[in-house]
Amino acid sequence: MTTPRETPSRRVRANGDGTVYQRKDGRWEAAGYVLATGNTRKRIRVYGTTRTEALAKLTEKIAASNRGVPVPSAQGSVSAYLTYWLEAVAVHQLRENTHTRYTACVHQHLIPGLGKKKLAKLTAKDVRTWLNQLRTTCQCCARAIDARRDQPRCCAAGTCCSKRLSPLTLAYIHSVLKSALEHAVREEEITRNVARNVRTGTPRPRRFEPLTAGEARQFLTTAQGHRLHALFELALHTGLRKGELLGLRWEDLDLTSGTGSIRRTLQRTSTGGLTTL
Repeated sequence: MTTPRETPSRRVRANGDGTVYQRKDGRWEAAGYVLATGNTRKRIRVYGTTRTEALAKLTEKIAASNRGVPVPSAQGSVSAYLTYWLEAVAVHQLRENTHTRYTACVHQHLIPGLGKKKLAKLTAKDVRTWLNQLRTTCQCCARAIDARRDQPRCCAAGTCCSKRLSPLTLAYIHSVLKSALEHAVREEEITRNVARNVRTGTPRPRRFEPLTAGEARQFLTTAQGHRLHALFELALHTGLRKGELLGLRWEDLDLTSGTGSIRRTLQRTSTGGLTTL
């Protein structure tokens, strides 16, 4: 007598990293335990269109948990989520200098302005109201810059200097918030990115007054004999950025044809010093 073949379970244990299975709606769900706020542990669930995608999301959260980074929930604060996003997500996706700028933006502007709000309850109106307030706020007052000066000359002295953020900086702050909330949507912590529904306007690019041909010739004449004279001349003739100029090597230049190739840039990072990228 033969016994009927059992239907294999769709729940799969992947190297002890959690449970992964396919739902009735066709999506894949992965679940596991991670570190939560208050030094507790909680079971979380993430979803994906494939088993690999769902497991990758869970693995990312468990890896952050193992590093001691609590995984926030949608009921947690915007501050908790932004901190998690910087330490567990953005740090692996961005260049070091970019991550440093994002971190400064989050701690100087986003957390002070929106950090106390619940992630799940953040609205487009909240973001728009905050950006409008930020647009008209003197940064010396808001960030206590004047109070840290040896000689107060702004609000601490009773005379506001009205040092406001430029439209370009406001657009940058808005873009950092959008990036963070976009990841929250991908992780299904929230259903939509409310920052995308807020328009900040297109900032006018800063206008620069380049040297005239006569001024450039005068500059090169004055710099004659300087150890960087060749670099100055190459910069004036090509318009390359400083990092691109400093990243050039002899093998990048073809002196016969008078051409060059930009293959890397030289940047200074806080951890690695001078680094080619």
